[in-house]
Amino acid sequence: MDNKNNYDHMLFYFAYKTFINTADDIIKNHGMSRQHHRFLFFIDQMPGITMKDLLDTLEISKQASHASLKKLKEKGLIRYVDSDNDRRVKQLYPTEEGSELVHTLNKAQNELLQQTFEEAGTDWHDIMEHLASKKSGFKNVKSIKPNI
Repeated sequence: MDNKNNYDHMLFYFAYKTFINTADDIIKNHGMSRQHHRFLFFIDQMPGITMKDLLDTLEISKQASHASLKKLKEKGLIRYVDSDNDRRVKQLYPTEEGSELVHTLNKAQNELLQQTFEEAGTDWHDIMEHLASKKSGFKNVKSIKPNI
């Protein structure tokens, strides 16, 4: 059973890389990274989220978020609004440009998943192998697949 789990872990790693790199390649063209995408995605999905709640949700420190949030604001992708209840509390909202970028990133990942389901079906291993096979490093791992 251990061998199967090890293979599944590697399979998930390569499948995840395929999924996340789809958006990474797009956001890199905007001079940003995966962390910017992550912040922008959650702000877009939860408009008005407070800085504290965003950091709690993403499980990161305020210090780790500062540069990324600053860049998103400078690029006009998010905006800060003082809370009606407490001016010290900042709520985060996407701008129209920010929401459009999230839509572009989501669309690319959704298309990847749709294509994967059409080509691989609905079996978890088939889906993961289809996604993983898009990464060149997976060819070195595929040979250790256990016989189930």
